[in-house]
Amino acid sequence: MYAQSNNNQHREFQIGVFYGPTANLTNIKQFQWIKEANVDFIQYVGDVKILEPAASEKRNLQLLDLAARVGLTYYVADPRIHDGEEGVAAVVNAYKDHPATAGYYIVDEPGIEGLDWAAKTYQMVRKLDPLRVPYVNLFPEQAVPEYETQYVHKWVEKAGKDALIYLSFDNYPFLVDGKFRDSNFNNLDIIRRAGLKYGVSTSSYLQSVGILGHYRRPSPADLRFSAYSNLSYGIKNLVWFTYNTPIGQPVEKFTNAIIDSLGNKTDLYKPFTKLNKELKQIGPVLMNLDAVAVHHSGEEKNPNIVPLPNDYFVRLLDKTDKFIITDFRDHNTNKRYLMLVNKALKEPKKINFRVDGKVKLVKGPSKRSSLGRKKVGNEEFYIDQFLPGEGKLYEITQ
Repeated sequence: MYAQSNNNQHREFQIGVFYGPTANLTNIKQFQWIKEANVDFIQYVGDVKILEPAASEKRNLQLLDLAARVGLTYYVADPRIHDGEEGVAAVVNAYKDHPATAGYYIVDEPGIEGLDWAAKTYQMVRKLDPLRVPYVNLFPEQAVPEYETQYVHKWVEKAGKDALIYLSFDNYPFLVDGKFRDSNFNNLDIIRRAGLKYGVSTSSYLQSVGILGHYRRPSPADLRFSAYSNLSYGIKNLVWFTYNTPIGQPVEKFTNAIIDSLGNKTDLYKPFTKLNKELKQIGPVLMNLDAVAVHHSGEEKNPNIVPLPNDYFVRLLDKTDKFIITDFRDHNTNKRYLMLVNKALKEPKKINFRVDGKVKLVKGPSKRSSLGRKKVGNEEFYIDQFLPGEGKLYEITQ
């Protein structure tokens, strides 16, 4: 049905942030706050890759040292990555022995014409440092024609499925007019299918900031839904965009993120911290699970989703309830899991659902699970309570 890869067999579930502390905020307190927010790595610091090589290396080592002091890791961004084999070797040799080096920034959102260079560089980095993760992140589907076959699949094939550690993309769905970008689900499904086809783990970016004129600033419920909906499509590596508020951008103007431009915690810091802690309760289990089927209830006419069939092994008592429903399989043991995600972002939801009589559910690793049972007529239903945007994972037993 799908390929399996050993690229991530020893990797842990981790949560990262994109756009870390700016130069004036590079201090131990800011790094401690990142660690206390249940974050594992920093993936990008805006000023590093535009510096001259010597200054870039000095800045990267400063960031690595601070990360190591608090138990974080950091993806270095060094302009020499563009200088061919010699430059790539210089980058890797400069940082590979540092305990806080998580990986190497190659390129964000390459076009189709840039895939060859990105793939060649990716492979060079992997050869020189097999333990770290090279960073290449793909465009969302609305940016590239023939996205699935001529972009996503081409990237995996050019980089090499046995070399690629994460198939990574971004697609930010919370739009400035208050709408949700429905194509986000189709994009997630394209990445899910490619991950299964090639046996590559997947990674995505979760929107935690607004951009004036384009994206609204997410609410705590939006953050929750971003995380659980991505996990429901099999994503294994979550990266929040952004953690610090970007400054000095020539075109885009950002709202406050988790930390504002002055280095203060915003109102999102506490819910962000709590959510990351909850995600780490189910993350270790999800690392071994493949999302073999993803359906949506209550939205049969949406072209971007696969509606829940009437004869599916899961059935909702109220067919208008809008949930994501994922059938997971453990690729080591073939054990089966079910994930449900509440798509309502304004109110909590109590859901009544039944599963095929041949199987039963037990509580999964989420400590918030309040799974119970109730009789409706002659049928027995499971019942659970979901916060806006919340997801829960259940183990299926025979």
